[in-house]
This record gives sequence, C-alpha cells and structure tokens, in this order.
Amino acid sequence: MRFLGNISNENQAQKIALFLQSKGIESHSEASFEAVTGYMNYQLWIIDEDKVPEATIYFDRFKKDPSSSEFDVPISLQQVEKEQNSPERAQEEGAVEMEETESRSSTPLTLFFLSLCIFLFIWSTAEEVSMEQRGFARWPFSMTSLQAKLMYDLPAPFESFQKLIQSLPLDQKFNTLPPQIQAKFENPEPVPFWQGIYKWLILKINHQDTTLVEGPLFTKIFQGEIWRLFSSCFLHGGFFHILFNMLWLWILGRPIEERIGFKRTLILTILAAIGSNTAQYLVSGPLFLGYSGIIMALACFIWMRQKLAPWEGYPLNRSTLYFLVLFIGAIFLLSFISFFLQIFTNNPLSPNIANTAHIVGGVIGACLARFKYFAFRVVK
Repeated sequence: MRFLGNISNENQAQKIALFLQSKGIESHSEASFEAVTGYMNYQLWIIDEDKVPEATIYFDRFKKDPSSSEFDVPISLQQVEKEQNSPERAQEEGAVEMEETESRSSTPLTLFFLSLCIFLFIWSTAEEVSMEQRGFARWPFSMTSLQAKLMYDLPAPFESFQKLIQSLPLDQKFNTLPPQIQAKFENPEPVPFWQGIYKWLILKINHQDTTLVEGPLFTKIFQGEIWRLFSSCFLHGGFFHILFNMLWLWILGRPIEERIGFKRTLILTILAAIGSNTAQYLVSGPLFLGYSGIIMALACFIWMRQKLAPWEGYPLNRSTLYFLVLFIGAIFLLSFISFFLQIFTNNPLSPNIANTAHIVGGVIGACLARFKYFAFRVVK
C-alpha cells in the first residue's frame, strides 16, 4: 500500500476514492486531526502499488479541478460502495479489517509515556508542596525524593541534603529544628560536583576557580543506577512545561507508533533519551528534566521520513516543523547572548532551558530515520 496524497475535504476524499474505484484502482482513506490548523485531514492510500502511477495522474488532475465532471461517478457504483461499507459486509471482513486497523491506530506506548509523565508530575508537585509547607524548599540543594531518584545524577551535596531530610519526622518543620541542624542547611559545606562544560568554561575564561564545578561524573550511573540515563525525561518543572511537552508527544508520537509499531518506537525513544540527556549532562550538569529532547527527536524523525519516503504519509505540516526549529534557534541565540554576557559583564542571566538536549535529540531523530529499520511496515 502506497500513500497518494492529502485531501482536506471529506466529500472530495470520497469523490476521488469512488472515481479511482471506477477505474479499477482500490484505495483506502484515513482521517486525522491537524492540531496546528484545527481541521481534519484525509490521507488517500493506494492498495496495489502497481496502480500508483496511474492513480497519481488522476489525483493530480483532481487536485487542479475537483468539480470537473470527469470525476462524477455513476449512481450504481456509489450504491455498490455503500453495500461494501454496510454492516453485513464489514462483519464478513471483520477479522482482517480489525487487525489492520489496530496495527495502525493502536498507540499504547505513546499513551503510556504520556500517562507516566502526568503521574510523576502530580507526585513530584505534591512533594514540592509538602517541602514548601515545611520550609525546606528554599535551600540551594532542595530536591524532592522523586527527583533525587530519577535525575540523571545525584551529586554529593544533594544526596546529603536528601539523607538529612529523610532522617527527620514527616511533620517536622524547619523552624522547629535544633540550631545545629538548621546550620547545616544555612551554611552547607562546599563540595565539588560536576556542573557542566558551560559553567566550567565561563569560570575558566574569567580566570576564576573551577574546583567546585569539576566533581566526578556519572557517579550514580557507575553505581548501577542505569535508569538515570533516560528517567529524567519523565520529570517536568511546571504546568506549562509538561503541557507543552505532552501536547507535542500526542501530536508527534501517535503517527510514528502507528507506522513503525511499539518495539521500534520504544527503541527510538530510549536512544533519543539517552543521547540527548547525556549530552545535556556534559554541558550543564545533572540539574535538568523534561521530555523535550525526545520531542525534538520525534519531530526530526518525521521530517527526515517525509524527505526520504513521503508516501509514508506522516500527517505533519512543514509549518509545524519550522515552528519547532525557530523555537530551538531562538533559545540557542538566547543562550549564546547569555554566554557572552556572563563573560564580559556582571550580568548573571542564564536561561534555564536544556537546549543541548533539544539539538542533540533532533540530530538523533534525523539520523535514526535514515535507517530502513524505522521505515513504515518493514518486513523482517
């Protein structure tokens, strides 16, 4: 089956499908909602690939003049089409039809990741509220227990803070702590931990001491906590952060999973997560979170598949991809300006956005899309 083209009008989609059938060309139509435009889009597929050249000629003529009488189908053929789509006919072909539809429309992995991110966001937010009420959220090494378990790494100062918090009663508030315990929070002992090439480079250029940002790397991962390579993707720092990422996951993840299936979507996601997270960790240290590195991988994956195999019919407008590219470009420019401001002025402006993960995630998605393994309906 090969992708023929898109029709924005349902009646026109039915009209060209009936016309092609009258010419002995079997077709299949799929409807999808375009989140960017707010309208429905109808994808037309040709069942027999040998008929694609002929169908393309008819389709191009139809797009130029859909109202042409050439494409009017006799009433008798329309009646046949209705009979073929009747409940009785559908029941006869039910097993094959259901299996084919489910293979394209079922997206359990996308729904799982979306649900997981929302669940962890609610959990982490509840912990943050509790810490705020107890008076522990304002300190530099503040982190929820969930974040401590899932962030890319847990530097020594943060781990010490967590152990101290966990040793206290759940209803213990900061202002009721003994003075010697409060002092540990107010004047923590400076301990070196990896804070990224970005901060190290700024200190080095300004001839400042870099000792505190040169701590050991991958400490928890080397201890066997390998889930940290990708788990920080499922954490989010605010309502709009998770809203933005989950909307894009829904828009981008479903069409990919519908075409390449559960297993290959999982491989794509894990590779994008590990690659983008590791790059971000090396550049900025362990204090980052969010699904946006994978989002960019999905977007660039679709962009590359559209270039290599447009017949796969990924329902994503180029304007949407351009928006994402411009967004990342704007953040990169902001980071670039911030870098020079921190070197040549006393301005501490530093955008707290994991742009390295965005860029590397996009590169990974585009590279993986070039492998035939990730093509639509690969036969093993």
